[in-house]
Amino acid sequence: METFASLLGGLGLFLTGIRAIGTNLQLLAGPRLRRALGMATRGPVATACLGLALGGLTQSSSAVATIITSLVTAGLLPVRPALSLLAFANVGTAGLVLLATVDLRLMVLWLAGLVGFLSAFGVDRTARMKPVLGALLGLALLFLGLDLLKAGAGPLAASPVAQALMGQGAGSLPAAFLVALAFGLAVQSASTVTILAIALLHSGVIGVEQAALGVCGALLGSGLAVLLPGMGMRGAARRLPTFQALTRAGVVALLLLVFAVEEATGLPLLLALLAVGDPERAIGLLFLGAQLACALLPLPVMPVIERLLARLCPESAAEVMARPAYLYDGALEDPATALELVRREQHRLLARLPGLLDPLREEVSPSVPRQELLEGAAALERAILHFLADLRQRGAAPEVMEGVVAVESRVALLAALRETLAEFGDGVMAGRQLDALAPLQAWLVEALHMLLEELIELASDPAAAEPSLLRGLTEDRAEMMEALRRRLLGGGGGLCHAGQDLLFRSTSLFERGVWLTRRLALGLEGPR
Repeated sequence: METFASLLGGLGLFLTGIRAIGTNLQLLAGPRLRRALGMATRGPVATACLGLALGGLTQSSSAVATIITSLVTAGLLPVRPALSLLAFANVGTAGLVLLATVDLRLMVLWLAGLVGFLSAFGVDRTARMKPVLGALLGLALLFLGLDLLKAGAGPLAASPVAQALMGQGAGSLPAAFLVALAFGLAVQSASTVTILAIALLHSGVIGVEQAALGVCGALLGSGLAVLLPGMGMRGAARRLPTFQALTRAGVVALLLLVFAVEEATGLPLLLALLAVGDPERAIGLLFLGAQLACALLPLPVMPVIERLLARLCPESAAEVMARPAYLYDGALEDPATALELVRREQHRLLARLPGLLDPLREEVSPSVPRQELLEGAAALERAILHFLADLRQRGAAPEVMEGVVAVESRVALLAALRETLAEFGDGVMAGRQLDALAPLQAWLVEALHMLLEELIELASDPAAAEPSLLRGLTEDRAEMMEALRRRLLGGGGGLCHAGQDLLFRSTSLFERGVWLTRRLALGLEGPR
């Protein structure tokens, strides 16, 4: 019972330490890390260094893949540097494995004492120092848990059950691989499983061969852990977990082939090399070497890999529509030109709004699915706002900064109009089965579509357009909407409770859409 308690407590402290290190270091480096991500596209060296730092902060291959995938999905990072960033971030996770091969018991005591004294004197009250102390305490808990694991695993070496399952016989090699694969899939971290294997190796529960197979299983399991959630993704975002899984599977297959040749022929290859010197350090170096192989081997054939990933995971229509047509970093050097490019991008957003109503109109076939159009518009809005934020930081003439404020306001209005049209469309689709409501909703759809077309014409050429027409069309329609509601509710149409809710919802959203259209029209009439 004492052995089991030591193992369970050590594993709990170890996992708690891993989580504390990653969480606190991400809090400490969050803003700086986001700024550094913009440098990832400047060259392979910058990408590699940033990837190593990101892996060192998170100490989890799954966390790394999730972070980078979210950046790609948000349009903050192109796919090509993201692949290299992910590969080198995995290498960064090997740092903790190498530290685990050293006896750090005294370091644990020093760290725990240092954190305790600093906390007692209130050093952790500052926003900057609190995550630092949290990370140090997490590191102390991690190695304390590792020490408990080593101590608790010692008696298992003499256990007949342990010897039967993970002993020195050749039959335990597949078991070690499968157990590590399952554990890597569960904890989503190859470094965590490798450190546990090193602890078992230190206690004599497993040998070097089993630990080496455990490294292979952990790598493959963590790769699958990233791939499985990625199956629900679409387009370019799915390429990163696919790349992670393929590269790890390839390196693991290569290692297993070397192990198989060595076992079959008796040639002193990798397993023999691992048995020389300190076996724990050798396993740590094997993990580091495998991660380096995952990062370096794809580099010479990266264009081929990119084409393969593009074929396996083609871009969705939303991703194509989310890609800016006019915005690029070099334009920021000339703020006036950059502002004009943003206006053109804003016009692209506006021109897409009528397409949100096409699926609701009779005898109109939408060119792009409604959901794809909504996702693409939202992503393009974020890209425009990020570009404007960068433009603000560069500094510009007062008239340019006034233009930036005006464009930001219009983008916010466009986003509100997009969300309104989305909700309006949901209500129209839900009310199609109600005969008493369908004619009114069809009229509302056509009226909104006409207003949006007039707005696009005004935005295309404010001087040639007739703004007074749009102003008249978008005047307050509250009384007219109220009359329509009373007529439908009191005309014996037999609207059920759900139909009445849809009536109020459709007319209210129509009024909001008209109001937002008017706001945009008035802004376009003024200074651009």
